[in-house]
Amino acid sequence: MKDSQGIYHNLKLWLTNKMHIEQPQNKNTIFEEQLIFLDPIFETQSQGFAGAVCNNLLQNNQTLYLKQFKNSLDSIAYWHCHGRAIHTFLPLPTSFLFSKEFLCEYEQCLMDSQLPVGLIRVPLLDFKNLELALFKNQLIQLQRLGLILELKNFSGSDSELIWLNSNFFEGVHISIGFVRAAMMTSVSKERFNELMITCKTQNHHTYIEGISLVHDFNFAKENEVEFCYGPLMMPPVSKHQLLKITISQLNKSFQSSPQKNIHYGK
Repeated sequence: MKDSQGIYHNLKLWLTNKMHIEQPQNKNTIFEEQLIFLDPIFETQSQGFAGAVCNNLLQNNQTLYLKQFKNSLDSIAYWHCHGRAIHTFLPLPTSFLFSKEFLCEYEQCLMDSQLPVGLIRVPLLDFKNLELALFKNQLIQLQRLGLILELKNFSGSDSELIWLNSNFFEGVHISIGFVRAAMMTSVSKERFNELMITCKTQNHHTYIEGISLVHDFNFAKENEVEFCYGPLMMPPVSKHQLLKITISQLNKSFQSSPQKNIHYGK
């Protein structure tokens, strides 16, 4: 009996060791990892899909930025090959325009991509405390590359309005902080109204970024802001998921909400 137990024990050890040795150390990934870095943009009135912001470009390292910029251009080409000419917003830190080396590499990336003109919009970041006159030549260079320039994180300050009124820009992404201030105080609301009048006069596209509350969306709709994006409309998605989007999740939630049957006179 003891011999049979010993044989069984040795066999069990042998099988355990064999399974451990044959277990692969590195897992082979069959599917490409889907990186989540795109904020879908939607038309405010219809909630139809209108484009995407590449939020992986919100960084301060030039080398890493250029790497992510190339990846974003590849994503645009991927959508284009699938029959979707998606307007794509590639934010750019304004301070990077000080570097001639950066601009040369940036331009080369665009030229190598051979993408159609008009697909790429470039919202500038962190421009508020910078002097516009220092960047005029760089902005002209970007326009000559076929890029559509916009302003991001707009909060309605006097210095920002100088940039907006310079005729370099075709759109303004209004910060959610400015929107909520306009809901709370008459001074901010008056400032917001003046901005909207300026945008309509100059034919600027208007966006509200960071929409996370229904009140945010209702404000945008009531004030005729053209586009919205943020977690309420839809959380960030991968480049593959973006191809399947036609309408915001907010619209879908409204459609799926139970309807109350109201019997008048009862």
